[in-house]
Amino acid sequence: MPLKLNYFEKRLARLKVLGYLLQLAPFVKGVILTGSMTTGSSKKGSDIDLLIITTPKRLYTARLFVTFLTLLTGKKRSVFDKNPAGKFCLNYYLSEDNLDILPHDQRCANFHRYIIRVWDRDGVCEKIYRDNNWLRNYDVKISKEGDVAKIRATFPIDRWITFSFLRWPAEALLSTPVGVPLEGLAMSFQTRKISRSALYKANESSIIFSEKELRLHPKKF
Repeated sequence: MPLKLNYFEKRLARLKVLGYLLQLAPFVKGVILTGSMTTGSSKKGSDIDLLIITTPKRLYTARLFVTFLTLLTGKKRSVFDKNPAGKFCLNYYLSEDNLDILPHDQRCANFHRYIIRVWDRDGVCEKIYRDNNWLRNYDVKISKEGDVAKIRATFPIDRWITFSFLRWPAEALLSTPVGVPLEGLAMSFQTRKISRSALYKANESSIIFSEKELRLHPKKF
């Protein structure tokens, strides 16, 4: 009889599946685990916070693919989700040419002090560590060292060459001038939707969007 996994082990397995799926997404350069799981403070009702690193000038195109692939798992968290337990919270995107994690304060450090690489390309994760030495100035407690050790033993996952080949045609096509208007449309649509929401109007200081960054860290839900 197969051994029954607990909720934490199920989340690790689910994150591995999404990690592999996102290797299919054009312009994704790295998938980084952040938040409570990285400090061992996640609970049964917690979600799974992810930072997505993208190719410069293609952040919003990448987000379209990331959103679609995450929806396939049936575990994408929506903004007003009343049951976020074990769901993926895609709340932070950075362009590879803008890896400074902001703001430089304790609350941000609580989320990002011990980020864990799910996978990356071209050494992006090392660039994040190098560009964010400020995080070391903040003391963040690790609650369950055993849980964090399990995560670090599971990740990073290997990059599958088959997925790279499948991703390449779309990425190559959309890297040409053909992809410029699509990025513009994607950015216009996504930022307009965000800026018109009541959530944004209540959290303008913590919801940031630009060509190089999309940060969705509202303090009020």
